Order: sequence, then structure tokens, then C-alpha cells
Amino acid sequence: MADAFTAEIAKSLLGKLGSFAGQEFCLAWGLEADIARLEKRVKAINAVLSDAEQKQSKNDKIRLWLNDLTEVLYDAEDVLDEIECETLRRQVVKTRGSPSRKVRRFFSSSNKIAFRLRMGHKMKSIIERLAEISSLESEFHLSEQPIDCRHALPEEAGMDRSFDSFSGLIGRDKDKEHISNLLAAPVKVGDAHPLVLPIVGMGGLGKTSLAKSVCDAENVKSHFERKMEACVSDDFSLKHVIQMIIKSATGERCADLDEGELKKKLEDIMKGKKYLLLLDDVWNEDAEKWLLLKPLLSKGADGSKIIVTTRSRRVAEIMGTVAAYDLSLLGQEDCLSLFYKCAFKEGQKELYPNLVGIGKQIVDKCKHVPLAVINLGTQLYGKTDETEWKSVRDSEKWEEEGDGILPALKISYQRLPAHLKRCFLYCSVFPKDYSFVDLELVQFWMAQGLILQSSNPNENLEDVGLRYVRELISRCFFQDYVDRIAGASFKMHDLMHDLASSLAQNEISIISSQNHQIFKTTRHLSVPNSDLFFHQTLPKSPNNFHQVRSIVFADSIVGPTCKTDFEKWLLEFKHLRSLELIDDPGFEAFPERIGTLKHLRYLDFRNNKKIKRLPKSIFKLQNLQILVTGDGLEELPKDVRHMISLKFLNLVTQQKRLPEGGIGCLERLQTLFIDECKNLENLCEDMQGLKSLRKLVIVGCDSLISLPRSIKCLTTLEVLFIINCEKLDLITKEEKEEKIQPLSLSLRIVMFEELLATLALPEQLLQGSAESLQIFIIKKCPNIREMPECIGNLKKLQNLEITRCPRLSKRCQRGTGEDWSKIKHIPKIKVDNDYSGEETSD
Repeated sequence: MADAFTAEIAKSLLGKLGSFAGQEFCLAWGLEADIARLEKRVKAINAVLSDAEQKQSKNDKIRLWLNDLTEVLYDAEDVLDEIECETLRRQVVKTRGSPSRKVRRFFSSSNKIAFRLRMGHKMKSIIERLAEISSLESEFHLSEQPIDCRHALPEEAGMDRSFDSFSGLIGRDKDKEHISNLLAAPVKVGDAHPLVLPIVGMGGLGKTSLAKSVCDAENVKSHFERKMEACVSDDFSLKHVIQMIIKSATGERCADLDEGELKKKLEDIMKGKKYLLLLDDVWNEDAEKWLLLKPLLSKGADGSKIIVTTRSRRVAEIMGTVAAYDLSLLGQEDCLSLFYKCAFKEGQKELYPNLVGIGKQIVDKCKHVPLAVINLGTQLYGKTDETEWKSVRDSEKWEEEGDGILPALKISYQRLPAHLKRCFLYCSVFPKDYSFVDLELVQFWMAQGLILQSSNPNENLEDVGLRYVRELISRCFFQDYVDRIAGASFKMHDLMHDLASSLAQNEISIISSQNHQIFKTTRHLSVPNSDLFFHQTLPKSPNNFHQVRSIVFADSIVGPTCKTDFEKWLLEFKHLRSLELIDDPGFEAFPERIGTLKHLRYLDFRNNKKIKRLPKSIFKLQNLQILVTGDGLEELPKDVRHMISLKFLNLVTQQKRLPEGGIGCLERLQTLFIDECKNLENLCEDMQGLKSLRKLVIVGCDSLISLPRSIKCLTTLEVLFIINCEKLDLITKEEKEEKIQPLSLSLRIVMFEELLATLALPEQLLQGSAESLQIFIIKKCPNIREMPECIGNLKKLQNLEITRCPRLSKRCQRGTGEDWSKIKHIPKIKVDNDYSGEETSD
């Protein structure tokens, strides 16, 4: 990477070494002395790393020294992981295994001695390598700095602002009007079918934002029966583009269809429909590829129109049927207005005329490119120290080649704290236009060890990670931000993705026709073309597998040999920590030997309909922390209880019942999504075993009848969402029999939506959360009859929302409803069209 991040890796390693100290397993393995020596050596080197990282840009020897050190620290992490993996395996076999000959052999003294000797040898080698590297320190005259292995993020800034204001559409009214008029104009005799309008301009001008804004405008949408979009980016393969258009139109991924079947499906979708299609970020300059797609798009009704956004004049010439619309640079006054909106809090601009002047000079250097203006403006938001503003204005990055946008983005990146830099760069392993979800991205970062304990030891790592996400969003490193109560979604601008992938190229390899190599320093792989990966990349890089920690397969793994290819090569990645299959593979099960990937922490195959079963060996992955299953999975066996490190489970299954002795045994599980399990009638009755569960989300379980009694034992549960479960009755058997017992729960946020069979709210859960519940949302529950008496006892409740619940809404009308007296103490109440953001008590 452009930044070695050696100090961050050292912090992570020291944190792990600290957690090992005094642990029973270290004593049992006889490794406590080796652990202590390694910790002492790393601490000594870590003391000078801050100084070394500051000097590396002007001293190549220091930069190479840091690179060598980084490799050793990574190897040390792998050894510690191996010790931890072995300990976890023994713990599982000892507490949940069987007395087979294989198990007895596993516990034999000779096996234990062999492992201890092997680990001792590896640690000795690492300590010697560190000693050799440390001996070179004196050449560089590095000074020691205080060591702090924790992260203290500053107070979050900017999250109270509307991110819509950062869309870059300021000053684009005339552009929007012109394009809208063209799209809304009636068809004339002789017009091309379909009409194709290219929008051309350099990166960062806001072409995509403008095009999406036009497509979403009511005066445009009303002219079309179907609206679709596809981000084409670098890959203009016919099959891939058709899949994206179909997915936009119907929601179907169609990964299992061949090209002929896809063409037929697209024709059926288009046939006789007047459509509007946005093809975003097109780079293809091969006219033949466009001529293969164009006839399929001609099947729509007369008046169908296509918008193409591109940086390439050649693309516009190939695809356009009307003159291209050239998007110009943003005017000076509009740039200033946009910058000040991003940089100043409301009413602050007038108080700091000195900063206004510096801001104007910064905007001039952005050369009228909106993305550059937005990015630097958000970096300075709320900051009133003139020195900070001058450091942006006077940065040496402006002297680098670029059109204003790349220097600006590099300055923004340069100003990030080191731990946020790492997290941002690692996002480039996902494909362009990938839709991130905050909670899931945090799990990926956690699997890679990127999130360290904050200065508050009681703060959960997941919460620390969510703060990282919010900080990056507030600095506009992500865009298309949508905040939902269940979690935020967002994307990376393609220029941000380019920046991240260029800065991370030492550690992250994106396999393509231009680059099909795995280097010695490669830790993460993005695979948009699995065929190229299996048959060209891997055979040419036989010695560079062991260090790879994550693989993201961005396309379908298909072909006659796909299963054997996947099985053969996957097992070579001995230190793999995360594996994601974004599309359906051409096989129905993971390789039986996947259990040998003992370092695996993150496994995501959510979009897969073909993988129907999990091999038994997968439950040997005692290090696995995140499991996201696909909707083809027939069953999650009870053996999941062996995955004792599991913290995040997103489950889709065709089971009718979740058996006891399975999920209910996962004591470390913090987040459980039960998603679109159409056959599921009952949850497991032993949920009291989920002693760490903080978030439970049940969505689209049409057959679910009731909640288990044990749900009242989830004393750590903070968030409960139950959505679209049409047969579910929320009232437990005890409540129906009036055997209500007082509970002490921790629920903060509760949402019930589309629960048609529910007649009453669960009083026991609500009363048990009297000291914690802050947000309560009820939507589309037409048969709930009244608000329970206990609602008046919820003194911490700040926000109550009741939407499309006619009976309940009527009883909760302000001042007149029968239940108004129960809820009037709540500060914010929204009952259908009745909304109050102020105190409502008399």
C-alpha cells in the first residue's frame, strides 16, 4: 500500500499478544515465554514506528525497512491465529465431541508436543527476523514515541447534515431541465429506436447524479412504463450487462441462465414496454459489443430511451443516436456555494471571513470539479482553525499531475487517521458500484482485524466499526447514502474506487485481463472473472497463495470444471480469513475439505440459490465469526453449535423448525438475521443460550406462527425487528394465559411491520424494557386493537411511530384518541399524518 500501515498492524498484534498473556491455553501449550519475548520485541520496534512512517516518503531505505517489517508482523499474526485456532478446536472436541479413536489421537501427548514444537519453531523464527530488522534501526536515527494500542475517534461530525445536499447537483438546474425535456418529448417520424442520449464529461462532474435525478423526476418517469439502470463500468461483457438490466427490472439475478436464455428473458421484459434505461459509467469503445446488445434493446415500444454516462467521447460516438450532452465544469459561484455548504455549519460562515477567503483559494485549485469541492469541503466541516484550512490550500499534492479531482481526493485521503485509511482502502476489494451495508462492512473489517478496541473498554467492537463507517460517510468517502433504521447502505464513487485500488495495489490485486498476477505482497483478491483466475492467474503464481487473506468472487463461478477448479485452488489459501461469493456458482455444495481453512472468519454466499447443503467439515471452522447463507440452503444442521466464535449469522433456510441444540448454543452470537425463511413455523426453544445476542431481525417468514417462550430470556437483546410475517401472533402462551412474569430486558429499538395475524402487542417484552426502550415503531399491522397499559411506564421512550394501523392509529390520535393518555408523555409521536417533534405532555 502507499502507506505501509506498519504501526496499525503492530497495534493489532500487540492487542492480541496482550490478550494471550496469562491465558490458560498459553500455559498449557508451554508458549508463555515465547509470547512474552515476542511482545517485548514488537513493543520495542513499535516505539519508533510513528517516526519511521513520517520519514518514509523521503527515505526509500526506511520505506523498504517498513515493508519488510510489515511482512514479519503479518506472519506473526498468522502464527498467533494458528495457536488460537488449535485451542478453539480442542475446546470444541473436549466439550462437544465424541470419544472416537480420532479424538483420542487428537488429544494424545505426542500430538500436543508436536504442535508445541512446531509453534515454538515458528515463533523463534519470527523473533529472529524481528531482531535482524530491529538491528537496522540505528541507521535511520528514529526517535521513540509513546505507545497507545487503542483508537480514540474524535466526536462524530457532520452526521446531522442531509447528505442529499452533497449530490453535486447545485448549479445543474439548466442541465437537468434540458435533458428532462428531451426525454419527455414525443417521438417523431424518423427518430432512432431506441433513442440513445450520451452524457459526456470528465470524472467527478456529477454525470451519474444528474442522470439519476432526471430519471427519478416525476415529469420524466410518467412517460415510461418501465425504468431500469445498470452500472457497466469496465466490464461490457454482453452476459453481464444483460444480467444487470434484468436485475434492475425484476430483481432477479439470473446467474444460472446461459447467454441465450438471458437474451430471451430480456426480450420478454422489453417487449411492448416503453422503457427508460440508464447505462452508467460506460467505457467500452468496441462498437461490435454495442451492436450485440442494441438489437435486444430495440424490442421495447416506440419512445423507449436510453441515457449513457461516459467519460469517453468515442463511447458517445458509438452509442449515441442524438448529439451528446456535454456536461461542463461547475460555475465559480456554484462551486463556492457548494463548498461553503459542505464546510460550514449553519450560521458559521459569517463568523469567519478569514476562512471564507481561504476557501475561495481552495475552490480555485479544485478547477470547478464538484466532487473535489464536496470532498475537501466536508474535510473542513466544523473546523475553525485557520492552520487546518491553510494546510489543505498549501498541500504539495496540488503540484501532482491531475485535473483538480485526483489531487483533491489524495489530500482528503491524506487527512484520514491511519485506521480509517486502512478500512477505506480495503473496500476496493469489492467491485465498482457495489452496494455496501454498514453492519456487513463492519463484519468484513472485523474479520481482517482492522477494528481495534477504542479508548472505552466497554464499547463493543461492532459499535466502534459503525463509528468508522459514519466518519467515512461524513467525509464523503462513500456516496448514495441511504439511512434506514435497520442499517445504512452506500456506495463508493468510481473515482474513489480508483483511488483506493491504486493506493492499495501492493496488498490488493484485482484480477483482470490487464492484471492477472498474485504478488508476494498480495493479501486480498478481487475476482471479477473466475475463469481467468483459475486457468491463468493461479497456475502462474504457485508460490504466492499462503499470504492471501480474503477473496471476493464478483462473478458466477461457472463452467464444466468450476467445481473441481474451486475445490483444487481454494484449499491452497491456507491463511484465508474471508470468502465472499457475490453470484451463484455452478455447484450445489462447498468442497468437503473447506474445514481445513481454519483461519476463515467470514463466509458470505447470500445471493446463491444453488448451494443447498453445507458439508460436515464446515462446522470445524471454529474461528468463523460471520456466516451469511444463500436462499437455496435446505437446512442449517445442529452442528452449527460447534462454530463457537460465530458473532453474526444471516440465515436463509427451507427448514420448518430450527432444532434445539443448534443456534441456541452459540453463546458469542451478537447479531441474528432470520431472512425469508418461507417454511419456518417455529424458532428454536433454547434461545436462552444466546447470552450475547444484541440484535434479532426476523423478515419474510410467512409460515412463522409464534415466538418461542425463551425469547424473554434474551437479556442482552437491544434491537428487535419483526417484519412481514403474516401468520405470526406476537402474544406468547404465558400472556394468553395471563401468566406474565416481570422481566429485566435491554431492548432499545423495537419495530413490528406487516404482522397481519397480530391482534395485540407483547406486553411482557415492552414492560420488561421499561428502563431501556427508546424507539418503538409499528407499521402495517391493521389488526392491533389497542395500546397496552404498560406503554405509560416506558419512561425512556423518545420516539413512537404508528403507520397504516387503522385501529391503533384511531385510538392514538392526539388529544381525542382513547389511548392518547397512555402515550402523551413521549416526546416524538408520529401517528400516520399526525407528527410532533416537540414535547407532547400537557
